[in-house]
Amino acid sequence: MRKRARPGRTMRYRNMAALPIPDDFGIPTCGRCHAEYLDEATGQALEPLLRQTYQQVLQQRARQAIDAVTAHISQRRLETLLGLSQGYLSRLRAGAGNPSPELVSHLALIAHDPKLRLLELERYWATPEGLPLRGELVTLPR
Repeated sequence: MRKRARPGRTMRYRNMAALPIPDDFGIPTCGRCHAEYLDEATGQALEPLLRQTYQQVLQQRARQAIDAVTAHISQRRLETLLGLSQGYLSRLRAGAGNPSPELVSHLALIAHDPKLRLLELERYWATPEGLPLRGELVTLPR
């Protein structure tokens, strides 16, 4: 069993199914079958590297989604619809912030079909309190 580094390795991290492991990071590996064994010490050494990579991937995905969505709506209007502070999306696009996985997920869903999703958000927030939302079950009095 020796620590070996190699390119192309990934592992599940938080909500990402395949986050890249740094190519130069050694993981104890069986010399015969090449199975990797992530012991506690190796896991603790790998955690900060994965956290940093995770934040970089979130930033990149946020930038891509913001670019896709803002082709259909202003950044300021999108911030308003999402309940974000003014200028927050600009900071994310500049790489000056760390978006949450939840925000990146919301942006990704909107970016998948911006016209439809933005219309849905506009309608959702325009619906007066107490009125049923589209697709919501309405129970009639007996």
